[in-house]
Amino acid sequence: MSEEILSLIKDSKSNLNEEKQKNKHETWLIFTIGESAEGKNLYAIPAESVKEILRDATVFPLPFVPSYVDGVLNRYGDPYVVIDPSVLEGKKPQNSFLFIVMNDDSHSCLRITDVRDFYTATEKDVVRFTEAELSDYYDGTLTINGQDVFVLKVQAIIEKVGKEIAAA
Repeated sequence: MSEEILSLIKDSKSNLNEEKQKNKHETWLIFTIGESAEGKNLYAIPAESVKEILRDATVFPLPFVPSYVDGVLNRYGDPYVVIDPSVLEGKKPQNSFLFIVMNDDSHSCLRITDVRDFYTATEKDVVRFTEAELSDYYDGTLTINGQDVFVLKVQAIIEKVGKEIAAA
C-alpha cells in the first residue's frame, strides 16, 4: 500500500517537473538576415547566447577562408570572426554593419541586417524539427504574431567554420 502511494507521489512529481519544463520562459533575440522578403528573413537565437550587439565595426578581410567568413573585427583588442549567415544559405552577402557577438569562447559574431525585437516564449512555443526534418543550421521554428521565425543553431555554424578553417 505504501509503495503504491510512493509511486503515485513520484509520478506526480515527475509530471509536475515536466510541466514546469514546458512552461519555462526563454527570451529570444529576433533579427533579420539579408533583404526583407515579406518577413521571411526573420531569425531567432536565445538572448542568453548574445554577449553584445555591435554597430559600425570595421571588418578586416582574411585570405583563404570560406566565402561566408567576412573576416575579423576588433572588439576591445580581441579578434572576432565575422560569419555571414546569408552567404552560408547561398544568398547574396549582406552590406550591413550590424553584428551579434556570441556569448561563448568561440570569438565569433554573426553579421545581421536588423534587430527586430526581444521576445519571451515558453519551450512549447518552439517547434523543434524532427529527425526527418533535421537541418544543419536550424533547430526549429518559433511562431511570433503568426509568422514563423527560424531558430538558428549558432553552435553548429561556429563548428562548421572551425572545421573548414582548420582544413584549409
